[in-house]
Amino acid sequence: MGSVLTSIGPLAAISFDNEVRGLLTVLLGSAILMGSVWLIISTNTGFRLGSLIAISAIFGWTAMMALIWALYGIGLQGARPTWEVQAIHIGNPSVSDNEANPPPEILDNLPNPATCATLGDQDCLPKAIQIVRVLGDSSQRVELDSINASAIRGEVTAFHDELAANDPNDPRISTGDEIEAEVQRLASEQRIRNEDLTLSELKGIAPELTDEAERRGWLELGDWNLETTQAAGEAVTAASDYLVQADLGFGATDEQSNTFVVLDAFQKGGKPERLNNGVWERVSNKVITSAMPRHPTNYTVVQVQRSLYHETKAGQAPPPAEIDSDEPVISVLLRRNLGRFRLPGILVAIGSGLLFLVSLLMLHTRDLEVRRRLEGEGEGAAP
Repeated sequence: MGSVLTSIGPLAAISFDNEVRGLLTVLLGSAILMGSVWLIISTNTGFRLGSLIAISAIFGWTAMMALIWALYGIGLQGARPTWEVQAIHIGNPSVSDNEANPPPEILDNLPNPATCATLGDQDCLPKAIQIVRVLGDSSQRVELDSINASAIRGEVTAFHDELAANDPNDPRISTGDEIEAEVQRLASEQRIRNEDLTLSELKGIAPELTDEAERRGWLELGDWNLETTQAAGEAVTAASDYLVQADLGFGATDEQSNTFVVLDAFQKGGKPERLNNGVWERVSNKVITSAMPRHPTNYTVVQVQRSLYHETKAGQAPPPAEIDSDEPVISVLLRRNLGRFRLPGILVAIGSGLLFLVSLLMLHTRDLEVRRRLEGEGEGAAP
């Protein structure tokens, strides 16, 4: 009894939290389930044959389970796909003779991020609001290029009337000139949002306008594709995190110089996307992309620009970020790393499958040997 207590004494030092308890549960459950099956088989067929049958069953089950992991992306998983920053360029990336800040070669044909004064200028990109004013219909111009001061005033007045109805002494209640000042502030913020509408945002809202502008030659993108803000969301997040950590003044303690505005995103490479949602286009695109042995390298460029500093007043929402036109545009080049998300499941499936085949071959070889011996004994016993 003393030796037993001495042997289990170290178990008292283990902190039986969720991790340790879960690990012990899995190990104990595996030993009981697989061990009980092995014990039953061994008592019926013998130790060596029972062990070989049990091992074959384990490897067969592991191979099937790992194959399900690989197909559905569950179970044992590897690194997920990510966007990796390759380079940062400040200024016009299409100018390749800048010796002080040479851009990567892949950015040579990227459009000049400078804003055009008029549509049709080949050396720069037009503002999205200009495209809306020329190509947009009445509803799009009302939505993206109008400021309804009366509607804003009605919302502000209704808000303060509700505050007064709930508590006449609420310090947030405004009247007269204060309400008019708040209306002017909200209208000014809406004007900033309209003027700073990006091409990527416009493509997400009204893709027909950007397609028409590109067809007319107003958007000279070369072999790059304008990407919507939603589609480039993951790349924008990766670029923003990198800029905050880089030595560019973003994320510093100086509140007047640590913010930036995300402009446009451009994509190049990768597998071809569907041109439309037609049945033939879906089928053909699926066949073509599935037949590609490797994934073409996928690049995305996220452009940002430093914003002006506006002090946030107490009790008010932060004002919209306003682009500082005196600051240069920063282009962040990112490359898609596809990761190894399904690789662990595939490797386990292959390894378990090979061991399963080896164990089956051993069982087959043993059956042949037993049959040969039984046939030999039968021939020796015949008269």
